[in-house]
Amino acid sequence: MTLVIFECEAKEGCMDELKSTLKGLLPDTRAWPGCYEVAGFADPDGKTLLFVTKWESKEVHQAYLGWRANPGPGFTSLEDLAALVAGEPTFRYLDPAGL
Repeated sequence: MTLVIFECEAKEGCMDELKSTLKGLLPDTRAWPGCYEVAGFADPDGKTLLFVTKWESKEVHQAYLGWRANPGPGFTSLEDLAALVAGEPTFRYLDPAGL
C-alpha cells in the first residue's frame, strides 16, 4: 500500500469553486481500482487543501493521474483543476515503514 498526500492552494477567490470541483470528482477517484481511501482537509489559512489517500501502489495512483489528465467528456480533467489552483500542486508518496 502507498500513502499519497496531495496538497494544493486555491487561487484568490477560487476556494469555494475548487472545493465544489474536487467534491464532484472524488466519486470517480474513490471508484478507481486500487484506491482504498480518500480524505480531504482544509488548512485554517483558508486557501490550502490537503488530501490523504491510500492506494494499492504508486503506479496505480500514477495510472489514475494519467487518466485524469484526459478523462474524456463529462469528467473533470487536471487542466480544469489547474484553472483554480495557484502554483503547482504537490504529491508525496510514502510507503509503509514496517514499524
